[in-house]
Amino acid sequence: MKSRVRKRLSAEERRAKILDAAVSAFARDGYESTKMDGIAARAGVTKPVLYDHFASKRALFLAVLESIRDGLIARGKAIARDDADPEQKFRRSIDAFLEFVELAPNAARVLLTVPAGDPVAAKLSREVQAGASAGIAVLLAELVPGGTSSWRLQGSTEFLKEGLHAVAVWWLDNPGPTREEITEVVLDVAWVGLRTKAGR
Repeated sequence: MKSRVRKRLSAEERRAKILDAAVSAFARDGYESTKMDGIAARAGVTKPVLYDHFASKRALFLAVLESIRDGLIARGKAIARDDADPEQKFRRSIDAFLEFVELAPNAARVLLTVPAGDPVAAKLSREVQAGASAGIAVLLAELVPGGTSSWRLQGSTEFLKEGLHAVAVWWLDNPGPTREEITEVVLDVAWVGLRTKAGR
């Protein structure tokens, strides 16, 4: 009978397991209540190995947020480069965000919930969300007059971002409607004014 040889994970694979475990823990318990011991156990690593990858809970939290944000921004950039008309690009962008919420609810909760009890972690969360604002601004730039530095674009970006975050959190807590139905609600509310700017 052959003995099983346990495959040794690469550093990248171990880091990915830690990030996955951290997403689950932060989503379930919140930033303040999450313990590094619990993340290590869930990831199947020792606590010293965890600290080899991430020097602190804050560093791990930031890595989680950046990983989630970067994936969303990459999707948004791909849509923004498309030759589709503005309404189709807007619809696809909203649907892509809601698809992320639907398929990765734990990651969505972590991204959308700003820690209340740790000012440094809260600052990290807001800084990462500022990156999300930049991605939305690229999408809206051709629809809102005044150029990329105008207050109208900045205000419209924040309005859309906070609205999307609010409807996503509501949907996570009220999972009855389909993604397509939520997308239509956002289009009905948000596209009316943008459609005028787009000349449609």
